[in-house]
Amino acid sequence: MLNFFLAMVAPAITISPSPAPSPIVTTVNPIERSARRQTVLVMVPTSGRCGDDSLDISRVQTPMADLVWSSSDADQPVNVRFRINENGRPFGITRDPVGYGVLADLTPSLAASRFAPNSRREGCTIVYQPKRSSIADADIHDLIGYSIFAQSRSPKELFDRIAPAGSDCNTQRPAFLLRASPDFEKIPATTGRPDWSMVQFDINEAGKPVRLRIYGTTGNVALDKASLNAMAQSRFTEGAKQGCLYPYWRRSGTLTAPESKEIDAYRPEDSNCPQMVEWKSQPSLVYPENFRRREIEGWAVIAFDLAPWGEVGNSKVVVAEPAAEFGEAAQRIVLGSTTSPSTQGYSNCVVRVRYAMQKQDRAAEVKVD
Repeated sequence: MLNFFLAMVAPAITISPSPAPSPIVTTVNPIERSARRQTVLVMVPTSGRCGDDSLDISRVQTPMADLVWSSSDADQPVNVRFRINENGRPFGITRDPVGYGVLADLTPSLAASRFAPNSRREGCTIVYQPKRSSIADADIHDLIGYSIFAQSRSPKELFDRIAPAGSDCNTQRPAFLLRASPDFEKIPATTGRPDWSMVQFDINEAGKPVRLRIYGTTGNVALDKASLNAMAQSRFTEGAKQGCLYPYWRRSGTLTAPESKEIDAYRPEDSNCPQMVEWKSQPSLVYPENFRRREIEGWAVIAFDLAPWGEVGNSKVVVAEPAAEFGEAAQRIVLGSTTSPSTQGYSNCVVRVRYAMQKQDRAAEVKVD
C-alpha cells in the first residue's frame, strides 16, 4: 500500500491506516439474484459545458473499468461538476449522485485530466454515460487494466478472455526461476495515473522467454522498453509454452494538492474556539483509496462545534480540494474525534486536514497545521 500523510490542528502523533469503509449492502430477492450477471462497467465522458459554452472533453481521462454485478442495463448518466483554473486543472469536483461504489475512479480520473490552459472557467459539467458489456465482449485494454489493479481476484473467465489465441500458458503455468524487474524509479511516471505494460512471450524448452512483444500498454514508452528487457532476462522452469503474459506497472506521479489559504481565513469572526484544539482521541485515519491509487493529494477545511464533554457536533465541510471526497473523508475524521471536557462548549471551530503522498514513511502522520 502506498503511504499517506494528513495534517490537522492537533498534537503530532503517528497512527496506522485502516481499510476504507465497507460498501452499503442491499438485500436482493431470489428472483433478482438469479437474474444478476457480472458485467464490465466503463463510465464514458460524452459531453461537457462550462455555463452556456461547450467544453472540449477530448483530453478527459476515461475512468478505469470496474467489474460489477447487475440485473439491469438501465443505467442513468452521471453529472460531474467543477471549475477550471488558469492552468487547465479541474477543482471543486462534485458528482451527482454522490458516493463511492462502482464509480470510484470517476472523480479521480477527472482530477488527473487537463484542459486547455490560459482560460479560467466556472460552472463546468461533464456528463458520463455508463457502458456495460459482458467479459466476452469487453475491450481487452479495459480488462487488462482491471486485472492489474483489482482489489479482489479476477474471475478465470476474465483471464481466459485476455489470453492470446492459442495460449497454453494458463494450464500448468510455468514457475519463475529468475524474475527480473525494471528499475521503476528511472522510468518517467505519468502524473495522476498509473502506467502498465503487458508483455506477451513464448517460452522455449530451456525456460527462456522468446518472441517478446507488447500485448497492451497505457503508452509509457520507457516502461514498455524496460518491461521487454526485464522479461528477456527472466527464466522459467523447463518446458515449452506459448502465448504467455506478464504485467509490469509503474505507480503514478504525485499530483500535488492545490494551494490553500491560511486556516484563519476560514475561521468565523464570532468563533470562540481556541486556535489549538487539544484532541483526546481520534479515529483511524483513512486516505480515500480511489485518490491514493492515482497518488492525488488534497485537503479539506471542516467547521464544527465542541460540547463541554468534548463531543464534536454541527460539523460541515467548508471547502474541499480538488474533490468533494476529501471533504467527506475529513469530516468522518473530525466527527470521530473527541477533546477533553471543558467548563464550556466552543462554537465555530475550524480544522484543516491535509492528504499527501509520502515516498518512504508507511504511516499516517497527523501534524499541527
